[in-house]
Amino acid sequence: MSRVLLIGLGVEGMAAARYFLAQGDEVIAADQRAASQPAPSEFAENPGFHWHSEEKASGLIATCDLVLRSPGVPPRQPLVTTALTQGRNVTTPTGYWLGTLSPEGTITVTGSKGKSTTVSLIVRMMTVMGLEAAPHGNIGLPPLDTPVAGATHPVLELSSYMLHDAPEGPYFHLVTNLFREHTPWHGSEEAYHAAKLRPFRFSAPRPGLAPRAVIETHGLGSHVRAFEDVVPLEEDTLHLPGGPVVPTNANDAFGPGPSLLALRAATAAVLEVTGTAPSLEDVLETARGYTGLPSRQEIVPSTDGRLWINDALATVPEATAHALYRHKGKDMTLLLGGADREQAFTRLAEGLTENAAIRVLIFGSVADRLADALTRAGAAFTRLDSYEAALKEAARVTPTGGVILFSPAAASDPAHGNYTVRADLFREAANAAS
Repeated sequence: MSRVLLIGLGVEGMAAARYFLAQGDEVIAADQRAASQPAPSEFAENPGFHWHSEEKASGLIATCDLVLRSPGVPPRQPLVTTALTQGRNVTTPTGYWLGTLSPEGTITVTGSKGKSTTVSLIVRMMTVMGLEAAPHGNIGLPPLDTPVAGATHPVLELSSYMLHDAPEGPYFHLVTNLFREHTPWHGSEEAYHAAKLRPFRFSAPRPGLAPRAVIETHGLGSHVRAFEDVVPLEEDTLHLPGGPVVPTNANDAFGPGPSLLALRAATAAVLEVTGTAPSLEDVLETARGYTGLPSRQEIVPSTDGRLWINDALATVPEATAHALYRHKGKDMTLLLGGADREQAFTRLAEGLTENAAIRVLIFGSVADRLADALTRAGAAFTRLDSYEAALKEAARVTPTGGVILFSPAAASDPAHGNYTVRADLFREAANAAS
């Protein structure tokens, strides 16, 4: 029997507790809620489960065989730093699974944007081809959750938080893109990029795929192939070994932009991992079944004569630029703003000057820097006191036939918790307008 310390008991921590308790191990769950709340009812009667404050757990680190942190717990958290000072290895529950339980055929997917779409397309394409694949990580169940998935090809969406201390394992790694993101957590843009690229830097580097620009910028070796070389893309056409295919013939969601790039990434990953090129019909069938994912250029039903688009997960300027390109030339109201993560808005601001039909509404703690960038670029904008005020203003000023696009280019301020809160408020505004 082993003793496992779980630092934080979120979704991954709960899955890990179930897994280790089922193995007959002892679990110490260190969570800041323990000082004021009882243990989760699921584990309250289990004698192997111990619910401790972080202060009490600190004295037990030396007695533990394994130390795992919830992904959101940063490396500077006191329990983590104490464990590292004592020479202990620390990773996340997903990291533990990658290092000890992942089978050959596992695919890990990361990047600043496009992770979830790419994972869903890889799983769908493999299923179309008759292969066993299942999504895990930030999309799907945590890999340690019971029942443990038995798919031949587990496909994991991994955040930079998960990759920060991920161990080596038999997985194929894919990076969709790299922008500036999560610098407060990592400490710098360089550290954030290093986490995303970590599997490529192991002593035995993992094979994988990345955009050519990422490979060249970061000096990655020949074990990382460029998407452009595996599956060339020209405008709206993918060039496969079996011939050219135009995904828009199957689903207009694959126009120029992130979805088409994700389909190329998925096709390249399947080819590289299985050694079998998806047929033209496999790719078209994959595209036919794609319905999009929530908060990713999601069209919100409305009967008010405007097109309401929820792109709440566009939390970097580059993602917002993709959304603008997708709806280029349309009469539009764009909602921008949220938390300040030290991103650069110059290119986005300059792009906004190319369409005089865009009304830009800004809000949140990042509004000062947005206003500076927009002013320097000569782009008009209106500043609102809050996201809620911006929603009301968008509903007021956008004419019938126009587009209301919530593509914030910034993460949520603390008042809104996370993207799901802002997405729900956007849907409520669309329904109210109807």
